[in-house]
Amino acid sequence: MDGFDLAAICAHPDDAELVMGGTLARAVALGRRVLMLDLTRGESGSRGTPETRAAEAAAAARILGAAHRESLALPDAGLQVVPDQKDVVVAALRRLRPRVVLLQHWEQRHPDHAAASRIVYDAAFLAGLRNYRPDLGAPFRPAKLVYAATMTEASDIHPSFVVDVTAVWETKLRAIAAFSSQFTPAAGETGVQPLDRFQEAVELAGRRHGQRIGVRYGEGFVTREPLAIDDVAGLAGASL
Repeated sequence: MDGFDLAAICAHPDDAELVMGGTLARAVALGRRVLMLDLTRGESGSRGTPETRAAEAAAAARILGAAHRESLALPDAGLQVVPDQKDVVVAALRRLRPRVVLLQHWEQRHPDHAAASRIVYDAAFLAGLRNYRPDLGAPFRPAKLVYAATMTEASDIHPSFVVDVTAVWETKLRAIAAFSSQFTPAAGETGVQPLDRFQEAVELAGRRHGQRIGVRYGEGFVTREPLAIDDVAGLAGASL
């Protein structure tokens, strides 16, 4: 089960599909082994049951091509940057050993999303400490943490890089649509329907980030540290 190339770790089922689903699908297409971790089961959401959302998450993972997906069952609407919750993520990182972790940006309106970002950051550091909770597994630290900037509310966040997801855009949309419980109108609900609203937001974000690099659809990401580049002459994306 261990030794994944890429892990997407987000607060709720469907979060990863919305902000980094195209990047995951593209990584799979390139032969990478992809893991998805949901910190919670989404049990406090207004729509669907935890069991329904688990089935939908499994279906979405199959669409994206992820090799493994699981929920760490932390409390939905109760994520906190506390040792007990961080240690659950420490144990998962040591067990699954992903080289690169994609996580949610730290500036988020949803409290769970902001907390998830910090929990994963702290856990990734702690997981590499040899003498920290050896009962949770052998020490391991991901090589890189990368934050999704695709659908953040803060308008001043500029991505460090953008992934061209044009070729897998329809795959991303199918993965999002797998969460039908989240996008089906409730009894008596009128006006703009949930799926329409999310599709518009996803389309806008994808087009905006794609425009930054001159493609139709993109997903933007932020890194806190500089990226290492082996071949400057191979850089892509317009400067002018």
